Amino acid sequence: MTRKTKTRLATFGLAACMSLAVLCSPAAEFPAQAAVAQDEGIMPMSDVLKWKYAAMDGKIYKRLYNMSKNCWAGEWIYVCDIIS
Repeated sequence: MTRKTKTRLATFGLAACMSLAVLCSPAAEFPAQAAVAQDEGIMPMSDVLKWKYAAMDGKIYKRLYNMSKNCWAGEWIYVCDIIS
């Protein structure tokens, strides 16, 4: 290879490494704008639902509980038998 070809390859390799370094570098972190305290009057639009589980008569059941309104959001649903 000629010296000119080696120089071009080295320049191309260096440019490729620099572009990979820019693409793989971590992005700047900014604080979340939506993280505002509840006491400032901002409330979530949707209810927070959570599954609650219970063992009854050797069987496991689950039921949705509305954490926002503190009430049940459905009926008990059979999951499986308790394995001893």
